[in-house]
Amino acid sequence: MNNEEAKLILQAYRPGGHDANDPGFRAALEQAQRDPELARWFANEQALDSRISTKVRAAIKPPAHLKSQLLAQRKIVRPVAFWKMPAWQLAAAACVTFLVTLSVLWFKSSNQAQFAAYRNEMADFASHKLDRLDLMSRDVPEVRRWLAQKGSHGDLLIPAGLDGLPSLGCRLLDWNGQMVSLVCFELENKQVAHLLVVDSTAFKDAPTESPVFNRVGGVATASWSRGGKTYVVASKDATQTDLMKLL
Repeated sequence: MNNEEAKLILQAYRPGGHDANDPGFRAALEQAQRDPELARWFANEQALDSRISTKVRAAIKPPAHLKSQLLAQRKIVRPVAFWKMPAWQLAAAACVTFLVTLSVLWFKSSNQAQFAAYRNEMADFASHKLDRLDLMSRDVPEVRRWLAQKGSHGDLLIPAGLDGLPSLGCRLLDWNGQMVSLVCFELENKQVAHLLVVDSTAFKDAPTESPVFNRVGGVATASWSRGGKTYVVASKDATQTDLMKLL
């Protein structure tokens, strides 16, 4: 484990020693004990987290009598049975219901045609904004079991070039109400490849089984669909040739 990998893990370490016995942090903590520069960074990170937590707790203090005031002002409104409502109110309610249903269908339809937006957002997040993992494990079968327990994509198909490489762990994301599984793999050159999986029904324009290569900023991506799932592999500073070796 190098310092950058340790920092990624230690950013999720809570101040106050709450995670001291968590095995997921053990290797990163040992790295911090060995490296003075990492130890200084970790100490500053913990001090900053403590100051922020203290300020948040001090700023968010509800008034002492808030609960009693809310209860005193509570007004019980008993609903009117629909068969007792005037005809004009029934018509208005039906119209509102129709408009709400129409807007939901329109919104869902518009969301389904945004694969490019999903790919770009996920590639940028995984390569530049990923600050923690829900499960830290180098064992891919353990990652699969954890995803399956969470009702996610435990049956994902790992590309041949990534199969057999150690993982760093995984995380569950939400994109427009769709569950996304993110699995990180450690490459031989200490680079990281991120595999993102989502149900293909999320998009009207989901990619086909043939991988499509794109570059999002400095991040190379390959996208394809198989078995009802849409896959994206993203790796920072990689080339299309590098990604082709991972598929």
